[in-house]
Amino acid sequence: MTRPRGSLLLEALIAVGIGGFFASALVGYILLSNNSTDRAKENTIALWNAQEGLDALQTITFENLTNTTTGSLTFTSNRWTVGTTGPQTLPDGSTRVIKIEDISRDSQCFIITSGGTVDTDSKKITSETTWIDSAGRSHTQTLASLRTRWENPQGSCFAPTQVSQVSFNVSGAQFSGGKQLRQVYFTNNGSTNVTIDTVSFTWTNSAELSQLFMDTSKVWSETGPGTPTDEVDSGETIDIQNFVLAAGATAELNKGQFDDPMSGTTLTMTVTFTDGSTWTSPPFNPT
Repeated sequence: MTRPRGSLLLEALIAVGIGGFFASALVGYILLSNNSTDRAKENTIALWNAQEGLDALQTITFENLTNTTTGSLTFTSNRWTVGTTGPQTLPDGSTRVIKIEDISRDSQCFIITSGGTVDTDSKKITSETTWIDSAGRSHTQTLASLRTRWENPQGSCFAPTQVSQVSFNVSGAQFSGGKQLRQVYFTNNGSTNVTIDTVSFTWTNSAELSQLFMDTSKVWSETGPGTPTDEVDSGETIDIQNFVLAAGATAELNKGQFDDPMSGTTLTMTVTFTDGSTWTSPPFNPT
């Protein structure tokens, strides 16, 4: 059977229309794909530029981090420096601005956004890049981090604990005359003084402790100084007259006076400093 000429023409027109539709869709897909690729490339470059800025700020000594919200970076003589005038234009046409800002902390050293005290050992650092895409739209990529002067803190939040500066030696401890604990040593290995606030002992007999001397200083006795004003039993905390151990110095606990013979007794000792840090000895047996 033959088909009418008009029918053939209609089918041809439909085929051309469908082909055109798919061709348009394909072209649109290709264009969309290219745009997505361009955007991904732009985002990657912007992220790299922002990361470069943040990494550069990490290499600059803390003391040279001058506060700015419109800073720029310069690389000369193999090092980065911060200028306070920005933003700067980068080779790809985008711009970058560097921000260096103070951090405030509360009394427990937690970061807070308002009030509190400026931490002299912390800075918020930010690197922000901005670019215009092919459609004329503006985009921004921002990265931020925290810098701290942990290696040489000037404030209290990053200062080492007092106990971390001190080494203790009970290996040569003795009971002189059978009743006096001696040759327990404390060495301050730090660069600042530390202060011992309280001391406590545990021991394995029924004796009582009546005096403590550190070097030549009587820091506690049952009649003063310090408290309690009575002999103490095993495990009681003794609030001594604060003993300052200077930086680089070694002191001896050279007289812990017990009222009964202590030969063969096992002791432990706990020392608490004025910053609340604490050291507890392993059990030891003075000779």
